[in-house]
Amino acid sequence: MATRLARFIVSGFRNFSHPVTMDFSEVHDYTFNTECIDDGIIIKLGIYGPNGSGKSNLGIALFNIVQLLTDKFVDKDVNRAGLFLNRDIKTDVAAFRYEFKEGSDLIVFEYEKNDEITLKREKFCLNDEIIYDYDFTKKAFNVLKRDELIGESLNFEYLDSNLSILRYIANNSSLSDESPFRIVMNFVSHMLWFRSVGQNAFIGLDSSSTILEDWIIRNGMIGDFTRFLNEICDVRVRLDAVSTPDNRKVLVEKHKNGDLIFSAAMSNGTAVAELFYFWMKRFNDVSFLYMDEFDAYYHFSLAGKIIELLKKYKNMQAVFTTHNTSLLSNRILRPDCYFILQDGELKPYIDRTNGREIREGHNLEKIYRNGGLNG
Repeated sequence: MATRLARFIVSGFRNFSHPVTMDFSEVHDYTFNTECIDDGIIIKLGIYGPNGSGKSNLGIALFNIVQLLTDKFVDKDVNRAGLFLNRDIKTDVAAFRYEFKEGSDLIVFEYEKNDEITLKREKFCLNDEIIYDYDFTKKAFNVLKRDELIGESLNFEYLDSNLSILRYIANNSSLSDESPFRIVMNFVSHMLWFRSVGQNAFIGLDSSSTILEDWIIRNGMIGDFTRFLNEICDVRVRLDAVSTPDNRKVLVEKHKNGDLIFSAAMSNGTAVAELFYFWMKRFNDVSFLYMDEFDAYYHFSLAGKIIELLKKYKNMQAVFTTHNTSLLSNRILRPDCYFILQDGELKPYIDRTNGREIREGHNLEKIYRNGGLNG
């Protein structure tokens, strides 16, 4: 049974002045598109919201844990100077809480930070029992259960305020596969956030960035990538690799009267499709995916095909943000799998319907576009 993120709460970070909760356990009793739910947890979820509502910031907030616990790649534009703490309230911390479901166990990991790197407090719980609660300001544990989970040999005396307790335990202990510390670390080390608007930016999974075209050529994926473009994206091209005068390999489009350099000839939509293809080939290794505005350059029909592809990866929890209301459909997901972020609140679609019952036959897009949802 796969580990799932059951709930995420953030406050004090960027434009989140008050706690915002992403609750994957708010599952209703719909009997269609059941592949979007696993063991009472939403595993495929779409987020809508006006420009500036915080959809991108929500993903960046959720992936702060990747920066805290791993050395995975973080795009340089994600951590912008002066954009960590919310400026609408008087606070010196941003708070992050993650609740993981592993079988019948609930693992809770939460922490507070003064800035992108400085920890103030960290807490770890298993089934309502506090395993540790550490105050970095005092350099002392409020609670520390030295049992079989942590052991007696670790020395916490010289920890600094930039090193997570969880990361320290995981890197300096022999942990069983059933250890809640290992469960969280394994989940986080396989998280992936990416967006393609303006640049190919990502967080997690890899330790460095990759040139997509080089990866496709090097791994012998030209034919498979061509089929993806032809069959999924409806982009009719024939691709091959040729050598340049400086002995580099590049992709080219084959035409009757000569070749075209693929990177120069492709559209924005095709470039985004190339990025999705690259990550799709890694989805079997991904625990949690956040695709931010993934379809900004897609035709609506292609966007739908991409979500259908996502649904085939049963072990991967996936979130996508979009403005494309054609994806707001019971044919694709279901009413409890769509969330609306607006006015600092993230609520499921069905909680914004003014008490109206939403069934399989309802047109979710029409209700949304006609103002049938409250704020």
